[in-house]
Amino acid sequence: MTVTQASPELPSIDASELLKELALKPSPLMVIKPLLARIQAESHHYFRATLDATTLIHRRANIMDTLLQCLWQHLQLPQQGFALIAVGGYGRGQLHPHSDIDLLLLAQQEEQIHVSSDQLQSFITLLWDLKLDIGHSVRTLSECVQEAEKDLTVITNLMESRLLIGDTELHQQLLRHTAADKIWPTAQFFNAKWEEIQLRHRKHKDTEHNLEPCVKNSRGSLRDIQTISWVTMRHFGQGSLQALEDNGFLTHFEHQQLRKSEHFLWQVRYALHMLAGREEDRLLFDLQREIARLLGFEDDGNLLGVEQFMSRFYRKQLATMELCDLLLLHFHDDVMRADVRQVIEPLNQHFVFSDGYLKLLTHDLFAQDPSWLLRVFVMMAQYPSAKGIHANTIRALRDHRHLIDDQFRSNRQHNELFMQLMRNNSCVVRELSRMMRYGILGRYIPEFGSIIGMMEHDLYHVYTVNEHSMRMARLLRHFRFAELREQYPLASRLIHRVPKKEILYLTALLHDTGKSHEGDHCANSEEIAVQFCRQHNLRPTDSHLVAWLVANHLLMSNAAQRLDLNNPEDIHQFALEVGDQQHLDHLYLISVADVVTTNPKLWTPWRAEQMNDLYTNTLAALRRGLGNPMNKDDVIDEIQQEALEQLRLQGLTDEQILTIWGEPGDDYFLREGADNIIWHTLMIHAHGQNPAPLIALRQTSSHEFEGATQLFIFMKDQPNLFAITTATLDQLNINIQDARIMTSEKEHNAVDTYIILDEANRPIDDPKRIEHIRSTLETALSTPSQRPNIIQRRTPRALKQFPVATKVTISNDPLMLRTIVEVVAADRPGLLARVGAILSDFNAQLQGAKILTEGERVSDIFFIVDEDGNPFSDAQICQRLCTAITQGLDEQIEAQSAV
Repeated sequence: MTVTQASPELPSIDASELLKELALKPSPLMVIKPLLARIQAESHHYFRATLDATTLIHRRANIMDTLLQCLWQHLQLPQQGFALIAVGGYGRGQLHPHSDIDLLLLAQQEEQIHVSSDQLQSFITLLWDLKLDIGHSVRTLSECVQEAEKDLTVITNLMESRLLIGDTELHQQLLRHTAADKIWPTAQFFNAKWEEIQLRHRKHKDTEHNLEPCVKNSRGSLRDIQTISWVTMRHFGQGSLQALEDNGFLTHFEHQQLRKSEHFLWQVRYALHMLAGREEDRLLFDLQREIARLLGFEDDGNLLGVEQFMSRFYRKQLATMELCDLLLLHFHDDVMRADVRQVIEPLNQHFVFSDGYLKLLTHDLFAQDPSWLLRVFVMMAQYPSAKGIHANTIRALRDHRHLIDDQFRSNRQHNELFMQLMRNNSCVVRELSRMMRYGILGRYIPEFGSIIGMMEHDLYHVYTVNEHSMRMARLLRHFRFAELREQYPLASRLIHRVPKKEILYLTALLHDTGKSHEGDHCANSEEIAVQFCRQHNLRPTDSHLVAWLVANHLLMSNAAQRLDLNNPEDIHQFALEVGDQQHLDHLYLISVADVVTTNPKLWTPWRAEQMNDLYTNTLAALRRGLGNPMNKDDVIDEIQQEALEQLRLQGLTDEQILTIWGEPGDDYFLREGADNIIWHTLMIHAHGQNPAPLIALRQTSSHEFEGATQLFIFMKDQPNLFAITTATLDQLNINIQDARIMTSEKEHNAVDTYIILDEANRPIDDPKRIEHIRSTLETALSTPSQRPNIIQRRTPRALKQFPVATKVTISNDPLMLRTIVEVVAADRPGLLARVGAILSDFNAQLQGAKILTEGERVSDIFFIVDEDGNPFSDAQICQRLCTAITQGLDEQIEAQSAV
C-alpha cells in the first residue's frame, strides 16, 4: 500500500475561538504566548517543507491582523474616533518571522488620547510582554499630517497603511489628507526617493556589504523593488506589480522578472530570520552555508553549494538592478516629464539624445540590423557627457539580445565593432558595464556570461568574478590619470608606454573566464583568450601577448612573495620567464590591477614596494641581457664599495667599518643592500659596547605612499630569538610582512631585519608607538628565560567561518643550500610565534621568512638550515618537523578560535 504524505498546512487562527478563550483566561498572556509559539513552529515547518515564503509571509500578516483585532476588542478599546492601523512592511501585508510590526494608533483629537491613555498603555505593554517586535506611534490626525509633510519615511509608511480595527472614516481622512494632491506631489516624492536610493546604493557598495549582502537594503534588493511600487503608487494610486502591468507601466516580462526576484529574496529573508532567530537581513558568512543547504544547493565537482547559492543571489541582484534602473528612468522620462518640453539632440536617423539619454526612434532597428546591439555602445563611448540610455532603448536591447548567437559572434563586422569599443579613448569600461548590465556582454562573450554572479566563498575574493574583472579594467584605465600618480607611481608611468592599451583591457575581461570550468583557471582562461583573439583577428604578436598575460596573471604577485628580490639568481630566473621589457611592463600593470581589485586590503605599502623592487631588479637583468647574468661576487663587491664610500663620509674608518661587519656571510650583503647596511653600521657604531640588544626602527622607503616600517635587531644570537621576537610583536598587535634572519659566522651575532606594519597594514610612524615597540622588544630579548606567552586574542567572526586545512611542505633549495618550509593555515594570532618555537625545538636556524595573509588564510615561507648550517637531509626528521608544525598550528588555531 502506498502512503502519501500530506502536505503541511499553513498556520491559522480562528477569531471567534480566540475571543472566547481570552474571555475565559485571567490573563491574555496565558492564551497568546502558546498561540504565538504554535504559529511560529507551524510556519517554520511549512517553510522547510515547501520553501514557499510568499504565501507564508502574507498568511503571517493575516494572522497578526486577527490577533491584534481580538486583543483590541478584548481590552475594549474605543472604535469611534480611534483607529489601529498597520504601516510599513506590515502595512503591505507581509510579515517575516522577526520583522517589525509597525502600528499607528490614530486618534481624531488629542483629548481622545488622554481619555483612553490607560487602555492604550495597557495594549502596548501587553504587546511588549508578548515579546512582539512592535514599532508604534500614537498620534492625532493633524500630527500625522504634519509629520508626513516633513518626513519622507513617514509619508512612505502611511501610503501603505491598512486599517486593522477602529474608525474607517478616520483612516480615510488620513489617506485624503496625505494624498499627492495635498502633500508630497509626485515630482517631489520621486526626486526624494531617487536621492534616497542613490545614498543607499553608495552605502552598500563597500566590500563588507558585498561579502555579506543585505537582502533588504543592498543594491538590487527588496528595497529597490519597493521603491518602484512607492513612486508609482504616489502617481497612479496603485503600486502592486500586477496593477502596474495592468496599467501598461510594466511589460509582462518585467512583471514576471520582478516577481521572481521578489519571491527569491523573500525566501532568503525568511530563511535568515528563521535560522538566526532574530531580525537578521544580512547574509552573514555563518548563515550562508546553512541557507544554501536549506534551499537545496549542493556541492558539485566545480562549485560549493554555498557558491552556487550566492551566485544565484548575485544574478538576481543584477537583474533586479537592471529592471529597477530601467523602470525609474521610464517613470521619470515618460510619466513625470510627459508634458515637459525635452531637449532633443539628433544623432542619426535611428537615435536622438533626449535630455542626454540615448533614445531609439526606429522600433524594429535591432531586428532589422542586429549589429546595432553592439553599435549602440560604440556610439555611447564617443559621447562622454551622455547621461545614459533611454528606457525605450534598454527595453529594445533586452527584447532583442537573443539575436546574439554563434553566427552573430563569428560575424567579422561585429568583431570589429567590439574591438572599436575596446580601442576607444574614453568610456570603455562605462560601456562594457552597461553591456553587462543589459545582458549583451554575457551573450557576446559566453565565457564571461558564465562568471557573472560567480562568488568564491572566502575572505580573499571580495567581489564577484565579473565585478572584479570590471574593476580591474577600470583601474587599468585610471592609471592614465593624474589623481592616481601618487598612489601608483610606477603604474602611472608604465601605462603611457603601452601603445595598445586594449591588450590590457582584454586581459582584464578574460583572465578569470576559466573559473567556470574545472581545472586550472589560468590554463582554461588562456584557451578562451586564444580563441577570442583568433576570432577578433588580432595580430599574432598581440594575440600572443593577451594569451600570455592571461595565463601568467598570477606570476608576478606570486614571485614577489616567494623570491629573494635581492638575489641575482632568483631575479635571473624570473627574467627568463618574462622574456623582455614589453612583457614585464604589461605584466606589472596587470598584476597590480589584479591584486588591488581582488581585495583592496591586500595592496599594503609593503606589497607595493615588493612589486616595485621585483620590477626594477628584473628590468635591470633584462637590460643587462639574459645571456649575461650578473655575477654574485660582483654584486656583493659593488654593495660593499658603495657602503664603504658613504660610511667614510659619515666619519667612520675602514677598520671600524670592517670590524662592525665581521663575517656576516654573502647573504647579508645581497639581501640588505647598501642603504640598509649603511644604516645598520651606523646604528651598531652608535650602540658601542652597550650589552643590551640593539633595537632600531625606520621607514623602508622615502615614497609617501609606499613602504613599511623596518625593524633591525642586533645582539648575540640565542635560542628562540625568532619565537620571542614574533610573540612579542604579536602581543603589540604588529603584522610581520617579511623577516631576514642572519647570524655572523665567527662573531655569532644575530643580524635580523623584520618588515612590519600596524594592525591596519600601514607603516608605523608614531614616535611614541615606535619607542614602545623598541623598549618592549629590548626587555623581552634581554630576559629570554621569561619567554612571552603566545597571545590569546579574539578571532574575528568572519575568520571562524572559513576553515583552512593546515598544509606543510618541506623541500630543499640546491642553489641556495637551504631548506624551504611552506605553511598554509587558517589566519589566527600567534601562528608565527608557534612556528618559531617548533623550529627552535628542532634546532633549526632560521635564515628568513616571507609572510602573506590572503583573506582567511596565511601562506608563509620559512628558509632554514640545521645546526651545522646545512639543509635538512634526513627524511625522517623532515617528516617529524612537518607533523610537529601541522599539529602545533592546528592546536593554536583551535585554541584561538575558542577565544
